[in-house]
Amino acid sequence: MTDTYRFLTTRIEENVGIVTLNRPDKLNALSWELAEELATVFYRWRYVDEVRAIVLTGAGRAFCAGGDIDWISGDSDRPMPGTSDATRPIPRSQRKTPGGPFMDATRQMIAVDKPIVAALHGHAVGAGLAYAMVCDRRFADTTLKMSAIFTNVGVAPDCGLSWFLPRIVGLPTALMMVETGRVFRADDCKAMGLVDELVPEGESFAAAFEYAKTLAQRASVAVDMARRMIYMGQTATLEQMLDYEGIAGVIVASSLDAKEGTQSFLEKRKPVYHGI
Repeated sequence: MTDTYRFLTTRIEENVGIVTLNRPDKLNALSWELAEELATVFYRWRYVDEVRAIVLTGAGRAFCAGGDIDWISGDSDRPMPGTSDATRPIPRSQRKTPGGPFMDATRQMIAVDKPIVAALHGHAVGAGLAYAMVCDRRFADTTLKMSAIFTNVGVAPDCGLSWFLPRIVGLPTALMMVETGRVFRADDCKAMGLVDELVPEGESFAAAFEYAKTLAQRASVAVDMARRMIYMGQTATLEQMLDYEGIAGVIVASSLDAKEGTQSFLEKRKPVYHGI
């Protein structure tokens, strides 16, 4: 399967889909078009059974330096609300949903229903920090710098950061990060819980890919449904989750991998899962 994108690259290796933000000259800063492509690839891969886990990374010296400052300032072909004029009117679809694909990328990363592993290096700030937080697990090398940098340039958090950040690092730390816009280096990011695994410089992708491969080799229907249930549990009641777990359990139990899992257990051998 080959898709052509302008600002990101994709490939599939050993049932792992690899998405690379590809504006290295801009430290992979997010333009409207890049955000559209990112949302699109996650939407499409939800229905590609060959992809059982996903790695998200960035080309060049950084993961993602946040929103493209040209767009934020209004100095681009597609103005943001508040910066448009008669010669560059805001498209109707954008006026109705100002966050557009920037927010939709977050929606699609959750809706893809497959584990996403971040491979981080260099800057992961602003929207780049937000997308890193959306991932299921984060591997970073020692060049990492993270910041909820929004207020430093006079804007507010977006791309779901205000939902994910306090759940990952706790309320007081999240408040400190968004209020001060401080930049944190790799060791601090690990200590704060912003990243899960810290590896030597240049090794974050290899570490993230190896982890993603282990997930891709598991019973994918069970893994994907388990991921969905954890997210549902963030906003549901216990009674709702007990009901949903019962329904999901029946769905997963009907998969061929469930049969293989139970049979291999009885036969005392390693299961061979096919993701179906």
